[in-house]
Amino acid sequence: MSPTTFEQLLSWIGPLLQRATTKMREPIGPSERLCVCLRYLVTGDAQVTIAASYRISAAVVGRIINETCELLWNTLIEKGYVKHPSTENEWKVIAEEFETCWNFPHCVRAIDSKHVLMQAPGNSGSAYFKYKKTFSIVLMAVCNAKYQFTLVDIGDIGRQSDSSVYGCSHLGYAIENNLLNISSESKLTNSEKVLPYVFIGDDAFGLKTYGAFSMSKITLCVQITLWHLEMSLCNFSIALWHLEMSLCNFSIALWHLEMSLCNFKPYI
Repeated sequence: MSPTTFEQLLSWIGPLLQRATTKMREPIGPSERLCVCLRYLVTGDAQVTIAASYRISAAVVGRIINETCELLWNTLIEKGYVKHPSTENEWKVIAEEFETCWNFPHCVRAIDSKHVLMQAPGNSGSAYFKYKKTFSIVLMAVCNAKYQFTLVDIGDIGRQSDSSVYGCSHLGYAIENNLLNISSESKLTNSEKVLPYVFIGDDAFGLKTYGAFSMSKITLCVQITLWHLEMSLCNFSIALWHLEMSLCNFSIALWHLEMSLCNFKPYI
C-alpha cells in the first residue's frame, strides 16, 4: 500500500478510531490502529506476534482488528469503492471484456467459492466442520474478466456444499430471481443468433435456465454445439482454468490472511 493510499484511508476513518485520553494511559492512535489491522490482513500473523511488535496486548489487537475492519468496510461502501454492477450497460461492459480477453461471448461472471479456515466457535458443534476435517466459513464470489470481484457472499457455514451455499445465499437468490438487472438475451457479435448472458462455474452450480453451466465435464463437440465457439479445446480449457483459479486464489496473493487460521467469531 502506498503512503498516499494509507493517508487517504486514515483521513476517512481516523476520527472514528480516535479514543479519549484518560488519566490512566494515553489511547492507541488512529494511525497505529490502522497499521495493526492492515498488517493482520496482509500477513495473517498471529495476534500475539502483532501484539509483541506493537507492544500492546493480544486482546487489544483483536478488538482493534474487529473495529477497524468494520469501519473500513462501511466507509468503502459509503465512498462507492465497494459497488456491484447495477445496470444492464455495466453488465454488458463486463460481457465485452470477457469476449475481448477470453474469446467467450455473453459471459458476465465467473463464480466459485473458497473455504476460509477458522477455529471452531464456542458451542458450534460440527456446524463449521467440512469434509477436509477443518473448520471454515465460505466466501462465495463472482469475478469479471480482470479477476476483480463484482459480487460476494461471505459467512456461510463450512459444512455446506457449494450448491447449498449458493441456493441459500442472497447472491444465489438475486441471480435466480433476476434482481441484478442483467439483460436476458441479445445478438452475438457479428451474428444474428440471439443467446442469453451466462456465468461460468463448476459442477456445484449445474445447468440453469439463465445459462449457468458446469464446465469441467463438457466435451469439445458439445461446447461447439452449444456456444458455436471457434476455438480449440486446449485454449478454451486454459482460459476457463485460469479464471476459476484466479477467482479462488488471486486474493490470497494480496491478503495472506486467507492462508492462516482465522480465530475470530463469524458474523452470521
